[in-house]
Amino acid sequence: MTRGRSRRFRVLRVAGSGAAGLAAALALSLAAQEKLETPPVPTVPVADGFTIAGAGDLIYLRPMLATIEARSPDLLRLLRGADVTFGNFETSVIDLADTQAVPQAESGGTWMHADPGVPADVRAMGFTIVSHANNHATDWGVEGMAETGRALTAAKLVWAGTGKTMAAARAPRYLDTAKGRVAIVAATSTFTPMSVAADPVGSVPGRPGVNSLRTRRSAIVSPAEIDALADLAARSPLRSDGRKADGVTLMGSHYMPGTAGEGKLAFSYRPNQRDVDQNLMSVRQAKQNGNFVIFSVHNHEPSNASQEPAGFAIKLAHDVIDAGADVYMGHGPHQLRGIEIYKGRPIFYSLGNFAMMNNSLDEIPDDMFQQYGVEPGAATVPELLQARNARSFSDPNLYESVIATSRYVGGQVIEIRLHPIDLSVDAQGAGKGVPAMASPARGQTILERLQRLSAPFGTTIVIERGIGIIRVGEGGSGRR
Repeated sequence: MTRGRSRRFRVLRVAGSGAAGLAAALALSLAAQEKLETPPVPTVPVADGFTIAGAGDLIYLRPMLATIEARSPDLLRLLRGADVTFGNFETSVIDLADTQAVPQAESGGTWMHADPGVPADVRAMGFTIVSHANNHATDWGVEGMAETGRALTAAKLVWAGTGKTMAAARAPRYLDTAKGRVAIVAATSTFTPMSVAADPVGSVPGRPGVNSLRTRRSAIVSPAEIDALADLAARSPLRSDGRKADGVTLMGSHYMPGTAGEGKLAFSYRPNQRDVDQNLMSVRQAKQNGNFVIFSVHNHEPSNASQEPAGFAIKLAHDVIDAGADVYMGHGPHQLRGIEIYKGRPIFYSLGNFAMMNNSLDEIPDDMFQQYGVEPGAATVPELLQARNARSFSDPNLYESVIATSRYVGGQVIEIRLHPIDLSVDAQGAGKGVPAMASPARGQTILERLQRLSAPFGTTIVIERGIGIIRVGEGGSGRR
């Protein structure tokens, strides 16, 4: 027995001698087992005058900084002028000549991959913090996802939303700035089934993937249609399906009674509460260890054609701000959705696209040729993509967006400036989808649309000299 262990043994013998000593030892043991109180951790807001620039999806596949500097230096001044600049990095960074990644059997829609020089280009533009949680994160498997994370880190971009386990994917990441420590928690409600990360349990290892926000989609049908569906479910051999208090499940699809617009198909979404709670915990921790928290969510629901967010996204945005987030950065549907000011903090339900270069790939998997019934060699990749984009991505709204610059005082936003950008909607060839500041006429159109989309949230946008401005009044309201 060592000298230290002998001393401890003697102390225990002295403490345990006699009934009084035994009682004292028992009291100490019980006290040690009492539940530790965990009071709220005090937090300090980011310094006054802090600014954050927000952009949407970066479907940015080739380094084009020289082109953007020549065409639109004002755009770069905006990105570089903020204390923090955010975007959603929606591609994989791989070198097809030297990668362990392979295209997966399912993708987010296109097996997108970016030139290895893209992360450094994005950083040089002024972006400092990005989300990596989206439906394209695992187009090239978890190997491509991991390669992308390493490339973002090497370019000195702080990123969040994917990881080796769910705990890693949901963990906040931090960026130190002159005005405070900025945290990001990034999630996606739109993803391929194989993308979901998982934590280890016992001897079962964890699974790499995205920080998913799972939802159950329900089609909204009339009461009469619910009765008909319930009758079908009752006669189905899958007797586990059927009518319940919250609607009818038939052949894997869920239906709820309600009112949809005439001739329209409407959906409702119920988020997985465990996913929500764990993300709220990450936001809470991020605020305790930082001064400013970005919550980023990639959210296509109810569809890319919808300019209104799904109902669950509205509640989620309020909940994450209540948990400590200072801004909700939404993206996913490739077009703008409205802006809300909630408790003095901005909610951008979708900032649309910053770049939309999905037409500029040279190489795609055989799966994509099969998807569109084209034999490899019968058309070039740009020809196939042009035909696909004409069918699915021809809406001019997809190429019109804003960079939103928000300024904070006392931890609350006091002004948001909305700078309209044009992703070269009228361009052909290599310039298609590359961002520039919008012309006055197009900028007016973009801002008027954003006015209309934000009005239902009580937000007033005034247009002054080609810029949309939200001046937040006393109490954190965007109303005027």
